[in-house]
Amino acid sequence: MKKLIIYIVIPFLCISNSNVLNGEEVAPDGFKNIAIENSGPYKTTLQMSPPEPISGPVKFALIISEINSESPIMDAKVEFFAEPEKGEKQYTPGLNSPEFKNIYIGMLELDKPGLWTIEAIIKSSLGEGNIIVPIEIKKRSRGDNFIGGNILFIIVTIIFISIPLWLRKESKKALAKKKN
Repeated sequence: MKKLIIYIVIPFLCISNSNVLNGEEVAPDGFKNIAIENSGPYKTTLQMSPPEPISGPVKFALIISEINSESPIMDAKVEFFAEPEKGEKQYTPGLNSPEFKNIYIGMLELDKPGLWTIEAIIKSSLGEGNIIVPIEIKKRSRGDNFIGGNILFIIVTIIFISIPLWLRKESKKALAKKKN
C-alpha cells in the first residue's frame, strides 16, 4: 500500500511543480510573467494581470532585486508606460507597499485592442534601468453572443412566469375537485 501511494504521489508532485523543475519563476495567481531580465544594475520580473489581457484595465507588477546580491530594491522610483500602435502614450507610477517593498504595482487602462508596447523605467541610488515588452490586447467580446444571450433570457423569463401560472391553475383544479 505504501509503495502504491509513493508511486502515485511522487509523479503527481513532479507534474504539479513542473514550472519549478523547468527553472521558470512562478507568478502568483492571476498574474503572468511577461519579462524576466537584467536591466542596468537590476534583476527584474515584469508581470501582468489578467494573464490574457482584454481591452480595459491591466495591472502590472515589477519585482526588482540587485543583480549581484539578489537583495530586494525597496527605494526605487518606478514608472510604467504603455503605448498603442496608434495613439497616445499612457503613464502611471509604480507603487510598492509596506508588506511587499520590492514589488512595484501600476494599473493602466489599455482600451484599444491590438499591439501595445509596455515600458517600465527604474531609478534608484544604484542607477537606471528599463524594460520594454510588447503585449497583445484582445478585443472585449461582451456582444459577440448577443442573440444567444437574448434567447436564453427569454426562455428563463418564460419559465419564471409560467411556473407560478401553472401552479395556480393546478391549485384551482384541486380546489374544484375538492368541492365536488
